[in-house]
Amino acid sequence: MKIVMTDCSWDSIDLERQHLPAGAEVLGLQCRTEEAVMEACREADAVLAEYAPFTRRVLASLERCRIISIAAIGVDNIDLGAARDLGIAVANVPGYCAPEVADHTLALLLAAVRKLIPCHENVRKGIWDFGQVPSMRRLEGQVLGLVGFGQIARMVAVRAKAFDLAVLACDPLVDRSRMEELGVRPAGLEELLEASDIISLHLPVTERTTGLFDAGKFRMMKKQPIFINTSRGKVVVEQDLVDALQRGLVRHACLDVLSVEPPTFREAVFRLPNVTITPHVGFFSEEAVEEVRRRAAQNVTRFLQGDLAGVTLVGG
Repeated sequence: MKIVMTDCSWDSIDLERQHLPAGAEVLGLQCRTEEAVMEACREADAVLAEYAPFTRRVLASLERCRIISIAAIGVDNIDLGAARDLGIAVANVPGYCAPEVADHTLALLLAAVRKLIPCHENVRKGIWDFGQVPSMRRLEGQVLGLVGFGQIARMVAVRAKAFDLAVLACDPLVDRSRMEELGVRPAGLEELLEASDIISLHLPVTERTTGLFDAGKFRMMKKQPIFINTSRGKVVVEQDLVDALQRGLVRHACLDVLSVEPPTFREAVFRLPNVTITPHVGFFSEEAVEEVRRRAAQNVTRFLQGDLAGVTLVGG
C-alpha cells in the first residue's frame, strides 16, 4: 500500500505514520504544481494533502487513489465534482482549530479597538504619552456582525457577548433558532453591513462566496466598521478593500488571510496604516497542529479499513 503526503508543513511525518496503516509505504513530499502532484501520486492508494492542487486533470491521472484526506477544514484546492465523478472520496478535519480562530478573531478586534499596535510602537520609540494615542471608542455596546455562522462564528459570538457586544449574524444555511439560542440576532446581509460597527467574516471559499466582499458591499457599510477576515482571503476583492480603507468606508482592517499566500509584500494592503495583518496564524497552536495531523491520517486508515462511520467525508 502506498500513501503520499503531498504537503509536509512540519519537520517530520512521524506523527502521521503512527496513525496510518502499519506496513504502508509513506512518502512525504512538497508538491506545488499539478505536474508534481501527478508524478508523486499516480500510483498512490491514498493521499494526505494540505494545499496541493487537485484539479480534474490531476484527479484523472490517479490510477489507484481511493481517498484524499485534507489536513484542513477547507477543501477549495480539490475539484469535488471531479472527485465524485471519478469515485475518489475526500475527507477533511472540521472544527480542529475552531477555538484558536475564534480567539484570534477577538485578539484582532481588541487590538484594533484599543489601538494596541500604535501604543506599543510609541513606547518602543520612547513615547509615554496617552495624548499621542489615536482616538478610541468604548467597545461595550458596539454591534458585531458575523458573516457566516458555523462553529467558529458561534465561538466568536460567545466570546463577544462576554464583552457586552450586540451580535448580529447572517447565514442562509443556518436556522435562525441556532443564532437566537446564543443571544445573536439573525439579519440579512445588507442589514448586517449597514448596522455593524465591526464585521467579521467566517466563510468557506465556494463559487458563491469568492469575491463576495467587493466595492458594492463596502459601500453598504454605513458605520465605517472595523473589518476582520480570519476565514479565506479569496472571499474579499483585495483591491476593493484597499480602496474602501483609503476612502474611509472601512475604518480598519484586521486580516489573517490574503487573496494570495504567501504574499510578495508589494501588495497595496501592506502600505496602509489602518491595517493589521497576521500571517495566516489564526489556526495555530501545538494542540491544533497535533489534532489536524492525527485526524487527517486517521481518516485514511479508517476509510481503507472500511470504517466509514469514523471518517469525516466531505458531503457525507
